[in-house]
Amino acid sequence: MKTTTIKLFLLCLFLGITSCSSNDSNEDENVNPEKNSYDYYVNTTMQKAIDDLGITIHKGLTPPNVEGVYTIDPLRCTMSNFNDGYLGVSLGASLLTLSNQNTAKLCVDFKNFTIYSYDTKTETWEGKGSFISGEANKFSVLLHSEGELKNNNLISKYQNLIILSGELDKVNNEIKGIKNVQLASIMSDDYGDPNKTLIEIGQGRLFTNSYASIR
Repeated sequence: MKTTTIKLFLLCLFLGITSCSSNDSNEDENVNPEKNSYDYYVNTTMQKAIDDLGITIHKGLTPPNVEGVYTIDPLRCTMSNFNDGYLGVSLGASLLTLSNQNTAKLCVDFKNFTIYSYDTKTETWEGKGSFISGEANKFSVLLHSEGELKNNNLISKYQNLIILSGELDKVNNEIKGIKNVQLASIMSDDYGDPNKTLIEIGQGRLFTNSYASIR
C-alpha cells in the first residue's frame, strides 16, 4: 500500500468477528445479543465524534430490509474532526453490499469495497452481524472493525467504528437505491499506538453521497 505523510487509518481490510443469519429461529446463530444495541458501540467519546461529524443516526427497533448491492460514486470525504488532507477529496467508487439481514436480531452483514480513482489502491470495510436500527425507510448500521496501518517497516493495529446511515428509495415496494448516504469511520481503539503513526481516538471522517443506486 502506498504510504503518505498524512496520518491515515484507512487500510486494505476491515473485518468484523460476529456473524448474522437471516433465519429468525431461536437457534444459536453466533450473534451476541449485547452487541445488537447502540450503547455497545457508542461511548461518550464516540458520541462526541458522531456529533462533531454530523452523522445522522436513525434509531428504532423496526429497520427496513436493506438487503442489496449498491453503488456509491463517488465516495467523498465531506467532514473531518481533525486537520486532514482527505477533506473534500473524492476517493473513488464504492460497492456497498448489505446481506443476510435478521430484523428480529437487529443484525445485517456489511461490506463496502472502494476502488480509489487517484491511486492503485483498493479498500474493503467488512463486518458480519453488524447492528442495524431504524424505522420506516430510514436506517443506520454500526460495526467495529480491526485494521492495520503499514508505514515503512512499522505496523500499527487499531479498531474503528464504522457507521452507515441513509434512507431507502422505494417505488411500488421495490428498492431503487439509498438516499442521503453517510458513511463514517472513527478511531475507537489505537492499542496504545506504540509507533505514534495513528490518529487519535475519537478522530474520524465522514463520507457522503446524495444517492447510492442499487445494482
